[in-house]
Amino acid sequence: MYRARKDISQRELARLTHSHPGSVFKWEDGSVVPGVNKLFAIAEALGVTPNDLVGWTAKN
Repeated sequence: MYRARKDISQRELARLTHSHPGSVFKWEDGSVVPGVNKLFAIAEALGVTPNDLVGWTAKN
């Protein structure tokens, strides 16, 4: 969802996060969950927060 909004390919996200393109596919289809360090790299590459990626919202 965020990758599509940013209009970047899986290959480009892989390059930005120093990952294999196959890993990006697996993250997106839910078969693999990225580790914390990779989660932060993905968030930075997509211009969102890690909380956005995992669906956590702040409670006020």
